[in-house]
Amino acid sequence: MEKTLDTINIELKVYAVLSEPDNIWMQGDIEIFINGEKPYNEGDIIDSYILQESLIKNGSYFIFSCSCGIPQCSGWLKGINVTHTTNTITWEDLNHNKIWNFEKSKIEQDLKNINEEVKIFKQYFAGKKIEYVGCGYNL
Repeated sequence: MEKTLDTINIELKVYAVLSEPDNIWMQGDIEIFINGEKPYNEGDIIDSYILQESLIKNGSYFIFSCSCGIPQCSGWLKGINVTHTTNTITWEDLNHNKIWNFEKSKIEQDLKNINEEVKIFKQYFAGKKIEYVGCGYNL
């Protein structure tokens, strides 16, 4: 029996952050929507490095985390169990008893597009002498 595939959309959000009148930078964050909804709480973040790593091999990954960087702080006591087959990736969220099946190439393409967007943003903001931080900072 073939698995029913869920929809996943991975997007880059870039916004200005002001800490002081003369200290502004651009922050890039990833958002994930599964079947049209965020599978994490407002204020949680996506760890883009761990998300990328989860595309390589099976395992348990803290893809979602508290904005402080400690997943358990916002209730992510267990990672997302990731299982690969030839064309699909399965995520099992043991914290909320949910299982999703995705087309692997869709996730790979979304992340490739995000990496290209980050390069464009970084180049543009560098020309304006504005620092870019967050997702893809080390690209």
